[in-house]
Amino acid sequence: MKKNIYIVLFGLLLSIGAVSCDNETDMLFEETAAERKTAAIQEFDEALKSSEQGWLFQYFPEETQKYGGFNYVVKFNQHDSVSVWTELVPDAEPEISLYDLISYGGPVLTFNTYNPFMHAFATPSAAEYNAKGGDSEFLLMSNDEAVISVKGTKTGNDMRLIKMTETPEAYFAKAKEVLDFLGGASFGTVVDGTEVTIILAGRQLTFVYNDGKEDVNETIAFVYTDKGIRLYKPVEILNASAQDFTLNKESKQFIADNGELTVDIAFAPIDLTLARWSLDTSVETDRSDAIKIAWDNAHAANNSTWGENLYGEVFMGLCYAAYNDIGMSFYSFTAAGKAYRSHYNLSFGGVVGHEDYLNVIKIDGGFNWKWYGHFETFVNVVANNAPYITEMDDAENPTQVKLTSAANPEVWFILRQ
Repeated sequence: MKKNIYIVLFGLLLSIGAVSCDNETDMLFEETAAERKTAAIQEFDEALKSSEQGWLFQYFPEETQKYGGFNYVVKFNQHDSVSVWTELVPDAEPEISLYDLISYGGPVLTFNTYNPFMHAFATPSAAEYNAKGGDSEFLLMSNDEAVISVKGTKTGNDMRLIKMTETPEAYFAKAKEVLDFLGGASFGTVVDGTEVTIILAGRQLTFVYNDGKEDVNETIAFVYTDKGIRLYKPVEILNASAQDFTLNKESKQFIADNGELTVDIAFAPIDLTLARWSLDTSVETDRSDAIKIAWDNAHAANNSTWGENLYGEVFMGLCYAAYNDIGMSFYSFTAAGKAYRSHYNLSFGGVVGHEDYLNVIKIDGGFNWKWYGHFETFVNVVANNAPYITEMDDAENPTQVKLTSAANPEVWFILRQ
């Protein structure tokens, strides 16, 4: 009994100590925790509504940022409504919906009623039950009046709201000028004597170089800006680091705002991404023996794997416009005549210092590739012998182009539109 009394008394002392500590903690602030949360939400709400032109929202969907970044403009109105513009539909009127600021581990901005623009990457469909991995709720991290830093609650991606000083249409037009200028472009730079190849695919840049110990292949998403591009995170190459780049059209360069990197821009002599081009391997005058042997090997592997016949025409460029499939596509036919398409994603670009060179760089397997990976032997012959010297039938409006490997003239083929 005496022992039990001591235990009860000890528990009461602990409780008193705990209350005392809580009181000391609360005494450090003039307001309670609940009041501080309310004040933080009120402060962010006033900041969001303070911009007459709204806020540029540099939005990165999907946790690996595989789609790249996209520009939105969001204007927060009275009565908790928000007007949303998007560069994906630059000339459209804004879509208006509701928003709210809630406390969930900190102040959270939530677009809590459906908005076709703001929820474009976050709305599931029959084909994409998880949508495109986009966020519609954002943890408000910091505010320095001109820039509000946020973090997607689903993806964890860091993003920014930047106070606008012009209309959405004006900003989108400037960003589109940068996008259009870079059509068919390739990039390269030299850091501490090391050559760096930079591959543009969608809204991602892949930096390829050797750091003296091993080959480095780093892909970073980016968003177009009114002056150039901004990488999702800084790229670090040897002793140089940069995130924001300004485009200089005259010198054909991207110059890092911190001055640590200057990237040269090269344009492909022909932009294959605008149309579908075909290589007919059955026409002897349209390909070298090396190309025919590679196609024969792919055909034999396909027949052995599936008992299907590989169509003699290989397609390159914009192979399937509906899916924006850029690269190389193959067609395989069953004995009953049913056709299956498979696709490998490629990048077609220029080569710095060689205006008539076309580079072909492998990206990854695309549509149906997991079933037809044996065609990669043919892809490798084309990509591994790049870059190619180009000869066009018409420089202004080409309908056919001959590609001859700069390193191995025994590899050549003709593409026809």
